[in-house]
Amino acid sequence: MPKTSHLTALSTALILAAGCSNTQVTAFTDQARQLGRDYGTPLLCGAGMVAGGALGYAMNGKDGILVGAGVGTVLGCIAGSIWQERMQELDRVAKEEGLNISVQQIETVAVNGLPQETGLVAQVDDMGMFPTGSAELTPSGLVSVRKLAAVFAKEMVSQSNQSQQRFLLVVGHTDATGSAELNQRLSQQRAKAVGDILNKAGIPAEAIYFQGAGASRPIADNTDPILRAKNRRVEIVEVTSKEMLARRINAEQSNSKYLVYGTSTKKPIVQTRSASIAVAPSELPAAESKTRSSTLKSAKPAKVLIASESKALVDFAGVPSNTKAWTLGHAMTPKAGGFSLIAKAYANDIPMSSCVADMPRTSGDALNLATAKPLGKHETRDYWAGYNNRVWANTVNGHLVTISPVSILRDNAKVAQQPFVQIVENYKQSNSKTHGKLQAIANTYEGDSEVLYRVFVKGADTAVSCMDVVFSKQEPKTLEGALFYDHNDESYTATFTPIRT
Repeated sequence: MPKTSHLTALSTALILAAGCSNTQVTAFTDQARQLGRDYGTPLLCGAGMVAGGALGYAMNGKDGILVGAGVGTVLGCIAGSIWQERMQELDRVAKEEGLNISVQQIETVAVNGLPQETGLVAQVDDMGMFPTGSAELTPSGLVSVRKLAAVFAKEMVSQSNQSQQRFLLVVGHTDATGSAELNQRLSQQRAKAVGDILNKAGIPAEAIYFQGAGASRPIADNTDPILRAKNRRVEIVEVTSKEMLARRINAEQSNSKYLVYGTSTKKPIVQTRSASIAVAPSELPAAESKTRSSTLKSAKPAKVLIASESKALVDFAGVPSNTKAWTLGHAMTPKAGGFSLIAKAYANDIPMSSCVADMPRTSGDALNLATAKPLGKHETRDYWAGYNNRVWANTVNGHLVTISPVSILRDNAKVAQQPFVQIVENYKQSNSKTHGKLQAIANTYEGDSEVLYRVFVKGADTAVSCMDVVFSKQEPKTLEGALFYDHNDESYTATFTPIRT
C-alpha cells in the first residue's frame, strides 16, 4: 500500500479515536505502532497533523485547525520516532548479525485510563554470544553487542536535551543446567559484560543497571536440551525514570508467568501401572486452646497402603503425580497495578507446572554499573494479614504436616524468613513419630488476589519433597494446596490445605 494511503487511513483512525472506547483506542494504538515501525516518522507526523487539524476544526471551528494540527503533528512525530529509531534499528542489527530479537513495549495506565509509553524491552537470544560457562563475549558476540549498544546510545543521546532522562537495565538469563547459585552469578557477570559495552558506546554508567536472574525466569522447557537454549538470553530494558525501573524490577521478581515452565532439567517419570488410591480429605490439627478443641475433627488412623525400605517414607494416601491433572494455581492472574508489559509472544494463560517439575529459584539485585550498589528502593516490613511469621498446619491421612513460619511481606509477596517443615507421623496416636525440623526454601509468586507459596524441602531422603499452597491475600486462608513425596522413584501427590494455628 502506498504511503499516502496509509496516511489517509491512519488520519481517519486518529480522528475517530477521539470518541472511541479504551478497547478501540488500544487497537488503533497497535495499528499506529506497526505503521510507525514499518514507515517511520514522516508517515505518523503527517497523519498526526491531518487528524489534529480535523479534530481542532470539529471542536473549535477554524480557530482550532492550527492548534489541533500542531498538537497532532507533535504526537504523531513522537510515536514515529519511537518506533523508527528503535524498532527499525534493532531489526536491522538482528538481520545483519543473524540474531533473534523480540522487542516489546512497557506501558503504564495513565489517569485517563489510556496506556502511556514508558519504555521497551529487547530480548536477545544468546545464540553463541557467550561460551558455555563463561562471561566473556565471543568475537561474534562482541560485534553484535557493540551494534546493539550503538542503537541504544544513539537514542539516549538524542534524548539528552529533553527533561526526561533514560535508564537501561541489562538482565542476564541462563537455562537450568547447573546450580541456582552458579547460574545467578554467571548471568550477573554476563549482564555486567553487556553493560560495560553499553557504557563504552557512550551511555553514562550512572544510567546503566545490570542484574543476574539466573534460571529463575524460564520461557521454554528446561527438560528439552534443544528448547532450553531459548532460556539463555540477554534482556535490555529502557525506561524513562528510576521509578519505572524499580517498578519493572518488582513486576518481574515474583511474576507468575514464569511458572509456565519449571527449572528442573529432569523429565517426569512416565507412570506405567494404574493407581486407584484416593486422596484422603484433610483434617484440622488439634489445637492447644480449649476454645478451639471442640471444633476439631478427630484424627483417623493412617492407612498403610504402600511400603518401602526408606525410613523417611510416610503414607499420605496420594496418587502418582502424572496421573493427576494439575490445575492448582491456574486461576491466578498476574498482578496489574497499572503497569503492564505488552508482550503477545508471552501472552500465556497461567497453566503453571507443579513444584515437582521445579527447583528453588534465585535472582540477584539490580546493581548500578557506576557504583555496584543496588537500585535504591523503599522496602517495608509490612506483612500480608495472617502471614506474619505464623504456623500453618493440617493433617494428611492422619499425619500432621506443619510449615513454620509462613512469612510473606506486602512488598512483592517476598519471603521474609525461610520456613522449616515438621511431620508427625500417626498424629495423636500411641505410635506417633516426629521427623524433626526439615530445612526448606520457599519461593513466592504474586497474583492480583492470591499468592502461590512454593516450598522445597532440603535433603534427598525426606518424607515430603515439596509443597504448593495458594494463599488468599484478602484473608489468611488457604485456597488450595498439595504436597509431593517420592516412592520407588515415582512422585506422588496428596491434597494439603493448611490452616493458621
